[in-house]
Amino acid sequence: MDIETPPARPGRIARLGRLTITRKFVGLSVTLLAIMLAAAVYAFVQSAKVNRETALLVEVLEPLKREVATIEEFAAEEELASERALRYGGPQVRDPALHESYLERFRALNTRVDSQLAQLDTHISRFATMPVSNDVAVFLGRLQLETEAVRREHAAYRAAMDAFLDPEAPAMVDGVRLRQTAAMDAERRVLAAMERMSREASVLSAKDERQLEALERRGFLVTVENLVLAVFAFLAGAVISVLLTRRMLTPVRSLIAGAEEVGRGNLEVSLPATTHDELGQLTTAFSAMVEELRQKVALKNTFSSYMDPRVVDRLLGANRAELEAGEKREMTVYFSDVQGFSAISETLTPTALVRLVNRYLTLAAEPIHRHHGVIDKYIGDAVMAYWGPPFALEEPALSAVTAALEQREQIARLQRELPELLGLRRGAPSVSARIGLATGDVVVGSIGSAASRNFTIMGDAVNVASRLESANKTYGTLILADEATMLKVRHRIEAREIDLLAAPGKSEAVRIYELLGEIGEVGPDLLAARDAHAHALALYRAREWDKAEAAFAETLRILPEDGPARVFLTRIAAFRSAPPPADWAGIWLSPEK
Repeated sequence: MDIETPPARPGRIARLGRLTITRKFVGLSVTLLAIMLAAAVYAFVQSAKVNRETALLVEVLEPLKREVATIEEFAAEEELASERALRYGGPQVRDPALHESYLERFRALNTRVDSQLAQLDTHISRFATMPVSNDVAVFLGRLQLETEAVRREHAAYRAAMDAFLDPEAPAMVDGVRLRQTAAMDAERRVLAAMERMSREASVLSAKDERQLEALERRGFLVTVENLVLAVFAFLAGAVISVLLTRRMLTPVRSLIAGAEEVGRGNLEVSLPATTHDELGQLTTAFSAMVEELRQKVALKNTFSSYMDPRVVDRLLGANRAELEAGEKREMTVYFSDVQGFSAISETLTPTALVRLVNRYLTLAAEPIHRHHGVIDKYIGDAVMAYWGPPFALEEPALSAVTAALEQREQIARLQRELPELLGLRRGAPSVSARIGLATGDVVVGSIGSAASRNFTIMGDAVNVASRLESANKTYGTLILADEATMLKVRHRIEAREIDLLAAPGKSEAVRIYELLGEIGEVGPDLLAARDAHAHALALYRAREWDKAEAAFAETLRILPEDGPARVFLTRIAAFRSAPPPADWAGIWLSPEK
């Protein structure tokens, strides 16, 4: 399964995919900082310009306005003092005290006005050297000309007043009038010059107000521009962040989707690396991991065809070293074999024989797998399996016995399928299987050479189960189990004791039982035969041959084809002619190891 990823677009976006994540984030941060820095620099420049123009108004125009207003104020007082001095002075002084008082005030104000005019002229000259705009420079030039005119007229006015107030001047009426007229004309000219300078000052005031209003508007516009730049920087950063994030999230989403598919067991995931950054490296590593998982699953599936999947899982898992080292466990071991297989194989073609064996092993494996058993190996038509931890944790002996009982139904099913399976309308061979079960401690581990190993079990229970499978042939039974197995399943399974069997070289005998079926499912004839056999077996072990023979005959009456009864009748006949030793305890020595 291919996880869809959008193709890399050429150009800048394609080049973007070659950058590492670190460079992408650093580039994004530097870009945003550059935009913010540009906005800050622009705002600073504009604010500095506004501040500079405002400072120019405050430092240049405002002081000049104040000085012109001061000169006007002093000139008005000077005019008043001069008029009063003229009223009370002249050649015919009418009030010497008032005349002298107003004259002194006139002269003081006259000097003050001259000083202010000189100061104004100095300021204008100094401000003219400052970096002012053209309209301000023109205004300063006009104001300086008007100031010079005021100074000239003011000097002429002072001279006319001095001439009029000169005590040595002729006291002729006409002369007085002429000097008074000259002084009044000079006063009018001063007033006219002052009026012109005042108008220039008014123009200055109006210009100052307009400039301040313009600067206020400019300051507001600068604020708006700063806000626009900030919004632009935010939007640009957001757009770049979204583009970069989407570019980065595409492979991340693909990885998440791929991981979810792998989690669901789909290992056909293919994720092409679309970038050359860390995410591209991660995608490549993920694809390599999935490929390795595919190979492991394929290997596991291959092994599972030859070995139980649970064993494969543990051999490939974290506990592999522990399993390979071997551990002691209590297991129930199972051996089965087809009765008369050699004779059957001689009557079949190779193809039919292979079909028969494969079908038999398939049916034999089903109940073993269904009841959580582990098939250790197939030996021709024979099957070896076992139950126990860590593979079967709950009542492994009962699971093994249940699987063995179900095996009888599987054999009956196989017998019904034989004609079609072998292509025979009649004359199909009769198939039955013998099973041996034993429970005991075994060693579970990996056995073999350095080049070839087999995970299996070893121990006396394995040997006992194998001998019991073979003992079925002797006793004419199908399923035999040892006493250790029966002690674990007697609450669920009906069985009859068959014999005490000892293998050559073994000091202890094994009490063996024939499995009849689950409690409540065994027929009355089998139960009656079981009870009769138990009575006969007790007489047999007590060496009461006649009574034992009669008891086993009763068993045959109930079950005419009962194999164990026939075996014991044969033994009784032999013991009559060759009695067992005095210390005989009813143990039969098996001819097989």
